[in-house]
Amino acid sequence: MQYGKTLKLIRDKRAFSLGYVAEEIGISPNRLIEIEGQPQIPDIETLTKLSDFYQVPINIIEHFSIDHDINGNEDEQKRKELKDRLAHALHIEESFDFNQVVDDLRELRQLKTEKEGIKAN
Repeated sequence: MQYGKTLKLIRDKRAFSLGYVAEEIGISPNRLIEIEGQPQIPDIETLTKLSDFYQVPINIIEHFSIDHDINGNEDEQKRKELKDRLAHALHIEESFDFNQVVDDLRELRQLKTEKEGIKAN
């Protein structure tokens, strides 16, 4: 897991200083440094405050933070990459290429259909 790295990435993408975020959510800058330096999930109250402040849903923070074991499966790797790109575009970037998002969603749907088709046989 890499919660700290994910939270720091979001803070950096928002161009917020460490002190500003700490003050806004009511913790010390040193505590925020600790949170951004640890791999495990912070306490739920702090995670919720950060999620609300950054306007990034907790499930998206979790998605980026949890190591997904795909065991070398190329389709699963592609699905993860598409989901990461979509989540990043929609929740972290300030602007995104709408056409790229549509293309990624279309490709993700095709991969899902193929996966379910294989299971049905």
